[in-house]
Amino acid sequence: MKPARTLVALGLGTLATLAAVSTPALAQDAGSARATTSRHCVVDTDNGTKSCFSTYRESVAFATGGRVTDAPNDIRAAVRDTKFQERLSGPRGEHGAKLAMNASSVLGTIYGDKDFGGGSVALLGSRGCTRYSEFGNLYDWNDRISSVASGQCNVILYQHSNFLGFSQTYSGAVPYVGDAMNDQASSVSFS
Repeated sequence: MKPARTLVALGLGTLATLAAVSTPALAQDAGSARATTSRHCVVDTDNGTKSCFSTYRESVAFATGGRVTDAPNDIRAAVRDTKFQERLSGPRGEHGAKLAMNASSVLGTIYGDKDFGGGSVALLGSRGCTRYSEFGNLYDWNDRISSVASGQCNVILYQHSNFLGFSQTYSGAVPYVGDAMNDQASSVSFS
């Protein structure tokens, strides 16, 4: 009886040691993959598509129909570069006039982390700076927005889906939406 208990104890001890040694490595790999892998998506209201890319540059090229293919790799620099932003969606002074005449243009971009970090979603539309029913529910971006960049339009974040609840309007490059709206937005519109 005693040798059987000893074997069981040794077996369980070996399994526990293996689990303790291998589990942190698995957790570390999963965590680092999550931290370094950000998706950059484009939602187009004209054709109802959502396309995602592994780099910001690829998403910008797609969002602009290939018109802008040299987006900076540094998203923070891109958001603050007024010349680049004008290439992306036109001069802010036109405030939507160009959008109404064109096919889909970048209305604004939402980011998962503050200071334009994490993943991003460029929101496209061709009806100018207005409310798009397609953005009445952010689905997998619900309660995830921490920073925004507006093109020619102001970005309005709403606490709840369907443009309900508390709302806040942002203009230009906003590295942090503030404590009241951080990770709270469930819908977005433009003005």
